This record gives sequence, C-alpha cells and structure tokens, in this order.
Amino acid sequence: MDLKSLRDIPTSFALAKRALVVCFSCTIILVVGSLSWAFYVTNHFAETAYILTESGQMALAKGISSAEVDLYRRPEIKSHIYHFHRLFWDVDQFVVERNMDQALNMTGQAGKQMYLTLKAKGHYNIIKSQNLIQNLRIDSVHISDNTIPYKGTVFGVLTVRRTDQKNNKREDSFKADFDLHNVARTDDNPHGLLIENYHVETKEIPKKKI
Repeated sequence: MDLKSLRDIPTSFALAKRALVVCFSCTIILVVGSLSWAFYVTNHFAETAYILTESGQMALAKGISSAEVDLYRRPEIKSHIYHFHRLFWDVDQFVVERNMDQALNMTGQAGKQMYLTLKAKGHYNIIKSQNLIQNLRIDSVHISDNTIPYKGTVFGVLTVRRTDQKNNKREDSFKADFDLHNVARTDDNPHGLLIENYHVETKEIPKKKI
C-alpha cells in the first residue's frame, strides 16, 4: 500500500469541500439575483398608469404605482362626461345615428333607455324632418371621485333651433345626475368608464321680452 496516497486523502477531501462550498455559494447568489431581478421587472411593469392626451385619448405612462392610478382619474372622468354629452345631445339630421352609436358605448341601461324613449316619442324624427339643430352648452360639471362608483352632475342649457333661423330657438335649463363605473378599456370606450343611473331634468327658459 502506498502510504503517500493515504496522506493525500484529507487534502483531497478538503479541496472537494471547498469546491462544494464555492458551488453552493454561487448557486445561492444566482438564485437570489434572479429573484431580485424578477421582482424588479414585475414592479417596473406593474407601476403604470394611463394619462390623458390632448385629443382626450389614453396613453400608457410608467413610473406611477398602480395604487395611485385613482389619484389621476379625475381628468379622465371629466373628459368622459364631456365627450358623452357632446355625442348624445349635440345632434342634427346628419349625425344622429353616428353620434348615438358612439354615445351608447359610453353609457349603461339608463342612457340606452333614454335614447329609446326619445326615439319612441319621435324626437329624432322631428330633428330630421324639420332640419333642427340641438346643442348642449355645458356650464359646469361636478364630480365626486372619493367613492366608487363615482358621482357626476352636469348643469347647462339645451338649445333647439332651425338651421335657417338662429334667433328662433327654444332654450331649456339642463341638469343631469349619474354614476360612473370603472369598466374595461376598449377602442370605443378608451376611458374605461360607464355612465349609469342617468337622470335628466329640463325646464324651458322663458324668452326675454324685447
């Protein structure tokens, strides 16, 4: 038996032990590094929010925590309200159908029922047959975004006149109360909001005597 080889056995075990420790340490470092990178990437992509562009559409912006998105919801809510009311109430004989198709994507059952009621009463047929123009001038918009669903109120003046008679018109005071629910964003509803419980009150404004 070679006694020299026996004396080398402890040395070999020590080398193997050190190699095992080094491999184990490298493995731990790689695992921790991978988990840290995955956590960073996940948070980096999760911390996004949508911002309102000049055209009223949405663009994706990074650097805002998803928990803070509601803090920036007010401009979207206001834009949604203005856009819906412009489509629903600013109509003439040429844009009734087009406007309604777009507006009804932004409202729930109450808005659709109002459209069907106005249609059943012949409101849109009168606009078409008599060449009328209907406009809503929004004077103020009040939003309560502290709770969900959000609450909104619109005050304004609804005007109906003939195309060729600008001075011969009817003016009604306009008030609309409604809720706004968060829904999925789509091309037809880029703000991801749906108007529900839509209730409108109008009252004719007496004409001023000249």
